[in-house]
Amino acid sequence: MKKLTITQFNQRFPNNDVCLDYIFNLKYGHLTECPECKAKFNYSRVKERRAYQCSNCRNQVYPTAGTIFHQSTTPLTYWFLAIYLHTICKNGVAAKELERQLNVCYKTALRMAHQIKILMSDKINEKFFGEVVADESYFGGENRNRHRSKRKKLGGGYLSKTAVFGIMDTKGEKIYTTVMHTEQINGLVLKPLIKKMVEKDSTLVTDYFGAYRGLNKDYRHIRLNHSDNEFARDGFSSNRAENFWSGLKRQIKGTHISVSPKHLQKYVSENSFRYVNRDKQERMLDIILNRL
Repeated sequence: MKKLTITQFNQRFPNNDVCLDYIFNLKYGHLTECPECKAKFNYSRVKERRAYQCSNCRNQVYPTAGTIFHQSTTPLTYWFLAIYLHTICKNGVAAKELERQLNVCYKTALRMAHQIKILMSDKINEKFFGEVVADESYFGGENRNRHRSKRKKLGGGYLSKTAVFGIMDTKGEKIYTTVMHTEQINGLVLKPLIKKMVEKDSTLVTDYFGAYRGLNKDYRHIRLNHSDNEFARDGFSSNRAENFWSGLKRQIKGTHISVSPKHLQKYVSENSFRYVNRDKQERMLDIILNRL
């Protein structure tokens, strides 16, 4: 697997001007005429500003407007480096690490990290079809380990955690995830969601959790009894989903230590992006930048 090295990154984006030119070409490079005066497209950089000006009518455009860089005084080279670090670190980048690497305050580093995570989020518009795995996992500390004032009144076990439900194809090329309240992990919520996201007559692989009971009416339903150490049967398994959850938990526990339920979806989406593009590390940076 090819990788984009730090040397190659520095050669591509050595300074703020090059970064701004890159954003300008992304947003306006397809234009053949000025959107204002309709003259031949010929915009040049306005000195000391993040702006470009038409040589004919003097109309100005601001490439960073409407992007994660909008109204940010942080140098573009810092932003691009932060995005690059998110693509090469298998278990993500902590905001404290960005603070140290970029020499910015923690508040700035955290905001940058969250904005980049939002940019990495994939929107799944098409239904899953074929062989599909549906599974759920739980995140957060044990209720008994919390301070008395922060203990949840729902009890212990899974009820004190935050749930994440996921659907993925068995090749790991498409992943849908959503953070849910633990009380929502039941058949009344999950079955309609599965039917919304998965085409009828697909092969659906799940565990023996009761919420999945009855899906054999719409799918070829393969249920694996994990309690009896059954993780594969007749060539079907949920190992891809288990591998995904394992990587996500390593990212949260190892890199970020803990993540609040409020922001958990961003971290889940970031891990989904990295997992789907795991064989495209040299292209990850461009994939993210193209979403600007």
